[in-house]
Amino acid sequence: MLVDLKRMDKKILITGGGSGGHLSSANALIECLTEEYLFPKENLLYVGGDLGMEGEKPGNSLEQREMTNKEFKTIFIRAGKLQRKISFSSVRLLLRTVLGFFDAFKILSKEKPSLVISTGGFVSVPVCLVAWLKHIPIFLHEQTASVGLSNRVVGKFAKKIYVAFKDSLKYFNKEKSLHVGNNVRKSIFRKEITERTNKDITALVQNKGEKDFLYISGGSLGSQVINKKVLAELDSLLEGYVVLLQTGNNEKQKGYELAKEKLETLPEEKRNCFLPIPYIDDESIGYVLNSMDMFLGRSGANTVYEIGILKKHALFIPIPWVTNNEQYLNAKVLEKIGSAKILEEKYLNETTLLTELEQFKKQLLLRDIEYEKLEELFPLNASSTMISDILKYIS
Repeated sequence: MLVDLKRMDKKILITGGGSGGHLSSANALIECLTEEYLFPKENLLYVGGDLGMEGEKPGNSLEQREMTNKEFKTIFIRAGKLQRKISFSSVRLLLRTVLGFFDAFKILSKEKPSLVISTGGFVSVPVCLVAWLKHIPIFLHEQTASVGLSNRVVGKFAKKIYVAFKDSLKYFNKEKSLHVGNNVRKSIFRKEITERTNKDITALVQNKGEKDFLYISGGSLGSQVINKKVLAELDSLLEGYVVLLQTGNNEKQKGYELAKEKLETLPEEKRNCFLPIPYIDDESIGYVLNSMDMFLGRSGANTVYEIGILKKHALFIPIPWVTNNEQYLNAKVLEKIGSAKILEEKYLNETTLLTELEQFKKQLLLRDIEYEKLEELFPLNASSTMISDILKYIS
């Protein structure tokens, strides 16, 4: 049932970025607010950061590429990262964090939001701390099975904390925390081909014949480690699979350019079985996720959640160096159910991707996958549950 908030004289600021998970959650909340609750877009403000991947100059962040030219107002502040190690880079990033506080103070003083919703990431820290200083209520959504430094900081000041995984409740004050699930974008349920679905992707899937469709992704920003491994073993992978490789769009690593060069070296009969692409947008992601026979790649919170909801199978290669080993813990949720397998990066050079995939497919035939647990672990209505709860505090 739609709730009309058009007459509510409130301004909502949503912040979060630095990865596809934070951005996807923010987009899902914005979609819920504007479509289900009819919240006026002119009263909505998104604040992201300007920091891209390591080695890139500021001004090419994921949120800048994806959130510019929207129907609601968007602002991008000077962003830095909170790091535990001391180096020239960490000092420079700390300085940018300080500058981000000045940017955030200027924005909140001018825009005067009624509340702040944070989906996490380093860009959210200065925005939320300034909001706290100005006595503006903060609502936090945590997507991962573990909790990073940014959300640990923001969680201290948040009025209410919403978590995607029950395991995350232990990191926060229980009295102000609630398990709601992850904010899922509606586009992942779009199975059909539309006029805006990427035509190269549909051609790859429709011409796969007897082969399985393997979707490989190192996350929204790509993974150099996974890209290199896939390209080194591509000839053998293409014997049994058609492969869609989401490379990321890193100016320094040039994963997409290297994949395109590899494509040109393939025998003619295999070229139609491999498609590299920098990023898969919302117009195509639903078709990809619903069409794939297997996923291979990183285990960010949103990736794990979407694969769980769609009841797909995955061979996860978690990032080993993230705080609290959060990607491993994310992947472990589906591995316990039986629908996923974890291949730790430290063992990547000791095996081949084809071997791991084929072994996993054999294991799936013998497993009794606990699909009935998925609905409990992966609620579908996180965004509307969050918004309904937040409205209790501002109505």
